[in-house]
Amino acid sequence: MMNSKALALFAMLTLATSVSCDDKKDDAPAKEEVKVLEKAPNGSPVSAEFIEFTGDGEDRGMKVRLYNHGDKKAVGYMLLFKFYDGDDKVLKVKPGTPFEDDHTFTSMSGLSFACEPKKNTVLEVRGTGMGVPADAKRAEVLVSKVDTVGEGAAIEDWFEQDGGFSKWPEAAK
Repeated sequence: MMNSKALALFAMLTLATSVSCDDKKDDAPAKEEVKVLEKAPNGSPVSAEFIEFTGDGEDRGMKVRLYNHGDKKAVGYMLLFKFYDGDDKVLKVKPGTPFEDDHTFTSMSGLSFACEPKKNTVLEVRGTGMGVPADAKRAEVLVSKVDTVGEGAAIEDWFEQDGGFSKWPEAAK
């Protein structure tokens, strides 16, 4: 009696699993085509492209597309940003503060931000603390530092631009 109940339960679970798997196939998102970006002027193996701004006010962030030209999985980044107005003039970031500059930076790391070799990933960069100017119409983005996964899943430095990760490189001016 116990075996027939177990067999019936197994059959129901198998049927339910196959039905739900078939349903998921119809809802699967279309595979995104890879967009190869130009190589970065600072020599980074990962190139970046501004897509659009998101949010408003202090939380104004953006979407950024990455492309990994290298042969390793990228899992950590230092991202540099310059912002431009409608006349394509560079805007100051955090004007009137000790942190005023013509660019800003942030870091993102973790497997949820991974970019496989010869593939794209899209990052949603939160604007909190970045000081994205309200009148910015576009942004320029560079990846100044890249980390990868080494043996035993340890994070390893892969690339850091000359002059440090927080400086806008001369090659990109």
